[in-house]
Amino acid sequence: MSSTFDFYQSEEFRNELRVCRLFRLKYPRGGHYNDGFELLGEIKFANGEELLKALDVIGVRYKIHSEKPQVWCPPPLAVGSETCWIEYENIVTCFGYKTYVKIGTCEPSLEFNFNSVSWYEVTLEDVKRAASFEKVLISYNLL
Repeated sequence: MSSTFDFYQSEEFRNELRVCRLFRLKYPRGGHYNDGFELLGEIKFANGEELLKALDVIGVRYKIHSEKPQVWCPPPLAVGSETCWIEYENIVTCFGYKTYVKIGTCEPSLEFNFNSVSWYEVTLEDVKRAASFEKVLISYNLL
């Protein structure tokens, strides 16, 4: 019986992953009960305005606060000369692709996790979906 690690080293999996420009396979760091393989892609932005425009295009629902809200939010985001906090839904469907997103505010970024079946394992179908998603991002000039 082959292991999950062997599957990730297989020619079929590696060939599909090579198609991806944005997404990479993140290996477990080890020692953490909730650590597993993840298919992650991150887009970095020059500033907060570009990040907010991308969220609008991609369809991530968010709410801007001028003061730190009671609910958890990432650190404040600079948008022009304003400082704001962003509250957002992290499980979303972007262009028809279900994904988990994480917004980075210190350095404006948007991270996608394309694990669809398990938080701990990546399937070949996940990689194929990620490659297809990248094509949509390119068509919207986001990648």
